[in-house]
Amino acid sequence: MAISREFLSWDHPILPSAADWLIRTAAVVSSDLPLVDLSSCLVVVPGGLASRRLQEILVQKVEHQGRSLIPPQVITVGLLPEHLYDAKFPFASELTQQFAWGETLRGFSPAELAPLIPQAPEATDFASWRDFGDAVRKVYRELISNAFDFTEVAQKAQTLEGFTEQDRWNVLAKLQAAYLQRLDELQIWDKQSARLYAVKHEECHCEQHIVLLGTVDLNRVTRQMLDQVAQKQGKVTALIGAPDAWKDHFDEHGCLRADAWADEAIDLDWQSIAIVDGPTQQADQAAGTVAQVAREYSAKDMIIGLPEESLLGEVRRIFQQHGLKCRYGPGEPVTGSLPFRLLECVVELSQTHKYQALASAVRHPDLFYYLKFARPGIERLDAWFNDRLPNEVGDKLSDEQLAEAITALAELTSPFATASLPLTSWAEHVRQLLLTIYGERMIDLDSSDNLRIARPLGSINDALAAWSEIPDSFSLPCGAADMLRVLRNQLAASMVPTEHDPDAIEVLGWLELPLMDAPVCIVTSFCDGLIPSSNSADLFLPNTLRKLLGLEDDSLRYARDAYQVQVIQHTRQVASWIVPKRNADGDPLAPSRLLFTGDTDDLPQRVQKFFGTAQPPENRAKAFHQAERDHRQRIPIPLPGGQEMPSWDRFSATRINQYLKCPYRFYLKYVARLQGDDDWATELDGGAFGNLAHDTLQAFGTGDVKDSTDEKRIFEFLSDTLSDVALKRYGKSPLATIKLQIEQLRLRLRAFATGQSWHRQQGWIIKRTEVEIESPYPTIEVDQDEIELEGRIDRIDQNVETGEWAVWDYKTGDSVSDPEKDHQTGPRNEKVWTGVQLPFYRHLVKAVGVRGPVSLGYITLPKLGEEVRFRVARWTEDDLDKADATIVDAIRNIRAGNFFPPADMQYLDEFSRICQDTVLGKWEATR
Repeated sequence: MAISREFLSWDHPILPSAADWLIRTAAVVSSDLPLVDLSSCLVVVPGGLASRRLQEILVQKVEHQGRSLIPPQVITVGLLPEHLYDAKFPFASELTQQFAWGETLRGFSPAELAPLIPQAPEATDFASWRDFGDAVRKVYRELISNAFDFTEVAQKAQTLEGFTEQDRWNVLAKLQAAYLQRLDELQIWDKQSARLYAVKHEECHCEQHIVLLGTVDLNRVTRQMLDQVAQKQGKVTALIGAPDAWKDHFDEHGCLRADAWADEAIDLDWQSIAIVDGPTQQADQAAGTVAQVAREYSAKDMIIGLPEESLLGEVRRIFQQHGLKCRYGPGEPVTGSLPFRLLECVVELSQTHKYQALASAVRHPDLFYYLKFARPGIERLDAWFNDRLPNEVGDKLSDEQLAEAITALAELTSPFATASLPLTSWAEHVRQLLLTIYGERMIDLDSSDNLRIARPLGSINDALAAWSEIPDSFSLPCGAADMLRVLRNQLAASMVPTEHDPDAIEVLGWLELPLMDAPVCIVTSFCDGLIPSSNSADLFLPNTLRKLLGLEDDSLRYARDAYQVQVIQHTRQVASWIVPKRNADGDPLAPSRLLFTGDTDDLPQRVQKFFGTAQPPENRAKAFHQAERDHRQRIPIPLPGGQEMPSWDRFSATRINQYLKCPYRFYLKYVARLQGDDDWATELDGGAFGNLAHDTLQAFGTGDVKDSTDEKRIFEFLSDTLSDVALKRYGKSPLATIKLQIEQLRLRLRAFATGQSWHRQQGWIIKRTEVEIESPYPTIEVDQDEIELEGRIDRIDQNVETGEWAVWDYKTGDSVSDPEKDHQTGPRNEKVWTGVQLPFYRHLVKAVGVRGPVSLGYITLPKLGEEVRFRVARWTEDDLDKADATIVDAIRNIRAGNFFPPADMQYLDEFSRICQDTVLGKWEATR
């Protein structure tokens, strides 16, 4: 009996038409009972989504007739072969196959493997061997599913002109024999080999009526198995989603004939094609199309096609802006779920002891809850990190009131610090960890926690259970990181379905679109390389060899995608195609070659359209009158107010300078008491670098060598002191970047020693260093009130010959201006004070007994290659009086609450986003 072909018209979507055919033709209908019996049918569909949707449609149609359904068995095409023969041995799982291939490779000598692997891994590098084994396994699987093995490929490939890979395929043939022998010894079967064995020994049969629905690219072995079933009087029907007029485009199995599609014209409505610029414009155009059809169609009537999955995030973002919801049909990856990320955090911390690993772990929401790690704990942890910037975390947190949480975390990580264990032992450790964190949690199966927690836990447990099926001879001991790698690879394709939302538009991959029955289909990324796809860089099977062997090559991929475009175009009431000109990286993209098929009369116009200027997205939701368009940021900058004002009876130079720089930032920091904390630092920032220098110089200013003129002695003291301070602050193993910065500071201190020696020879001695001004504080009068002044002076010198006093501020920046430029801006005769640090010191020194004229200046320790300079400011008394007036005016405004708006000058700091410094058209609020 031959395989019969049934062609479904394009008047309706394929799945509803197939359901009608099944009910009309394949069902057993009883005249006595209101039943539609399809239990004798085995329906084969391309994917799980089509399977679920077909069964829904069947139930709806039968219930509409007032009858009940005995459903058919619906399976995906990958499961069909095992319904067509009886296996004589248990099957090796994919994981077992991967491990078996890895061990087979590892059993060959480097010389034998040289044509295949020129640089073989070390014998103990099991992970690398498994990776190589998996690569070989995938090639073998594709070949054997098309009735070839490595030996046959080596023979056929010799006919290719210029073929130079004979030695490689000979090695692969030997590996194949050794691999199969390993499985035979264990009495387990490679599934693909078992299928080919069944074909060669004519063992294929099936009692059910096999209905192939939309399976247009079956591999050769599956087709041979179906032929045997048909020859043994089995009933096989191919339901083809195309009109009868297209029958010459399909073979006897209902699969595509590549040559018939090569020159087939794809006539798309030009009005349905949008040429846009990049990912954002694609998402905008999709949202605009939804807006255009929203009056006639609901969310359940629409699907978005996503040939490029990376576009999903942008589609979600743009849709959310327009109040639209979308749901990604395949779901979310298990490897991105909270349980798997928890496992990653624990394993990483157990292996590295890096601070970043600790910070990630305590921020995992489920670990955070388990550790009872209150918010102040996170803040203390960040403060500890920013103060010390450790490379690794050991027992250094014992004094930070975080010991209890850190100890509990150490107990969780300790089982994973073991050097090597068999996978089955690792499985118990993983289960115990997940049980400890999630074991007491009650999960409502109707809640989102079922999808976020319970489903991923189930997938992880299933993957762990598969480890017990790996024969001991293949599963060698491994470390925790390698164990996690195995688990991640296992779960790479595992998805957790997203929560159903009737108001959400379904988003699907390209291959799922043809069989879906939503009347509106919006296809994004209609560009070459995706539609049709290409695989020109295959390491083992280049396109020329694929064509010779009859494997899926570029021509077959072209035929499949051309067919899918035809199905979508003809079976949907609305089909929209979005063609981007650039990807997310800004690289140019070519439109799909399917746009240039058929009649060439209008080819120039098509080329001009598709390679011309991108169109702005047609989005009614964004189309408002240009005159009414408001380009300002929609989030206003919060106005000051609502906080209790400090007494403002004492000020430091730092606070005055902050107010002069930006009144609003002053408010955020000192009134609202906001501060930015993070743990992103990988090196000392300017403040931390300066503090390290100040602490070292403070020790010098109070040490025995402060009055020395011996440059060498001065440097030796500074170098030793720097090493002691750095060791105390950053430990024995600081980050490599910090080690470099310490040595950079040491070079600057060498230059300082030279400058200090010269300065001492001019008669100057250090009188005080790091002077903290205490009560009674000096004062300045503001509106008849005496306002106290506080602060710290880096260094006070006196000349023993002249009696002069000098107040110095250390500067360690890479580039330091003269004091005048650092404190004032504007033309020579119209200087405006923008900083008052040094003038402020004139008042502070009075509290420590300094009387008379005082020179003010910087001691600069610049970057390598520049000399240390003692830079004295050249201000007149009139200049300093104006500085005092600036201080008084700033204090007056602070006490009056004048903090808005932010300064016009833009700079990056912890408050930049609040001030909208980097926003084009930032909010302009007034009081």
